[in-house]
Amino acid sequence: MLYPILRSFVKLGLNWYVSDWRLKNLQLAASKDPAIIVSNHPNSFFDALVITIHQPSEICFLTRGDIFAKPLANWALKTLFMLPIYKKHDVEDSDISNAFTYDECVHQLKMGRKLLIFPEGVSRNHLELRPFMTTGLSSIVQRAVQMDVPIQIQPYVISYNSFDFIPKSVALEALAPIDSTDYLNNSEVMTTELINKVREELEGKMQNEFNSENPEILNQRSWMKIPAMLGFYSHNWFYQIAKNQVKKKTDNTIFFDSLLFGVLLFTYPLLVFIISLIVGNIFGFWIGMLFFVLLPFLSYCWTHYQPIRKGEVVLEERVNKLNP
Repeated sequence: MLYPILRSFVKLGLNWYVSDWRLKNLQLAASKDPAIIVSNHPNSFFDALVITIHQPSEICFLTRGDIFAKPLANWALKTLFMLPIYKKHDVEDSDISNAFTYDECVHQLKMGRKLLIFPEGVSRNHLELRPFMTTGLSSIVQRAVQMDVPIQIQPYVISYNSFDFIPKSVALEALAPIDSTDYLNNSEVMTTELINKVREELEGKMQNEFNSENPEILNQRSWMKIPAMLGFYSHNWFYQIAKNQVKKKTDNTIFFDSLLFGVLLFTYPLLVFIISLIVGNIFGFWIGMLFFVLLPFLSYCWTHYQPIRKGEVVLEERVNKLNP
């Protein structure tokens, strides 16, 4: 119940944060067959959000196991179909714990859900495809075949205009699914060949550069000029506060988009509600309702009327750990 509600909420929020969606061949990923979704991983948790809102099936995620330690976090994460994957220093007998997770992955696939894996393992703000960490993907594919669950590998390719500039241009392309049963040899999956094929398909579609601005979009949105100006004067103060606080936590890390989007997603609706409530109590219910509708409209016009800024430098030294 929580998953579809949160997914719809995230999808709505991303349509404010992303002003230029470039979606290609998503019909290739519409199959309801069991599938492992794989993709390049340049922008931390933001990549998973982009794929999730455009995948019609429910998705399970492999997530770092150390964040499951607390009971409340464990319940919340598993409610959202997140499954723990452990490193050797996280728990004793991490191999055994991961084996249980791999079995649960196959069970979820058999139930009709998809499984999202980023085979690069660790996200980095980069444009090229990094080396794969193949243990998890290989283990799940082998287990699925042993449990008579024929699965497909569904590749996606993601690219952005920048890892730092807002609003976003996001390109998402679904590639043709790869059938794991085509790589069977005496009831064993040739996982090395299968994973090499996945990497070959991803590399063939990677553009290895930031998305450029599409000037036609701004021409189509010329009507937004005045409401965009009003949106700037009414919202920029709040955006700057949020961005500056997020910058402090994410400077020289890969989490800027993920954290800023999360902060805006949950604080901006609250801000609109509070302002509308105050205005409604002072000037009447219908004036309050007008603000409740008008403020999101102005913010939408402001974000979508801004030009898309293309990133110029990829900082390879950025880390995947938030600042204190």
